[in-house]
Amino acid sequence: MQNEDVLARIHMDAVLSNFEILTREDAEAFSIAKGWNGSILFMAGMKGPRATLEMKHGVVKVLPGKAGKPDIILFFPTVRILNNLFTGAGSGFPIPLKGLLKAGGLKVFSKLAKRMETILKGVNPPREIKARLLINTVGKAIAAIAASEPESQIIARGIRGVAEVRIKNDEAVNITFSGQDVTARNGRVTDPDLVMEFATKDLFLDIVDDRVDVFAAICLEDIRVEGDLHMGEAMNLFLDKVGIYLQ
Repeated sequence: MQNEDVLARIHMDAVLSNFEILTREDAEAFSIAKGWNGSILFMAGMKGPRATLEMKHGVVKVLPGKAGKPDIILFFPTVRILNNLFTGAGSGFPIPLKGLLKAGGLKVFSKLAKRMETILKGVNPPREIKARLLINTVGKAIAAIAASEPESQIIARGIRGVAEVRIKNDEAVNITFSGQDVTARNGRVTDPDLVMEFATKDLFLDIVDDRVDVFAAICLEDIRVEGDLHMGEAMNLFLDKVGIYLQ
């Protein structure tokens, strides 16, 4: 069963951060993003997650919490309403606390969201970009779940070190477990404690689409898992949770 608070953090930490990759890798998205310079603060509930999306000359950055002086502030009364925005299901709308007349920024964000949906769910998408978006989503979602879901928090507190989820010679996300906090960053680190590597972007996408026998892929070393076995067991549990939240 999904925890709405956890799902909101996945949307803020994992899904929203995809806009950084989208505008970096996709020429159409970059062109859309160039249409507005400014920032949007997303606020979920009184104590829920917050994130700031900044656009500047086509480059997008997503920062945790409130960063600087946002041009637009969107307040979602409940985390469920925030989740409805990202899933396209349910009802409810955010309350614009600031920037009501700055429709240009919201229009650009909406166009970027549609472009990302086309890449992730459309027919014949650019597979390299899709794979990079999804590996980012998976890595960041693992961190969000481990940091905020009660059952997963207990497991995460027993882990120390860095796990890296990556496509060979391509996009990577490293997840740091400190025993107290769980944080995720893009890119590779030196000597991670655990590596979960997919041989190719096509293999990774086929796994996401449930077209590949994961056990067989591991036996063929198309999926390589090396390092701390205890951390590996925990990561497998977190991955199962990602499937539940992002099904």
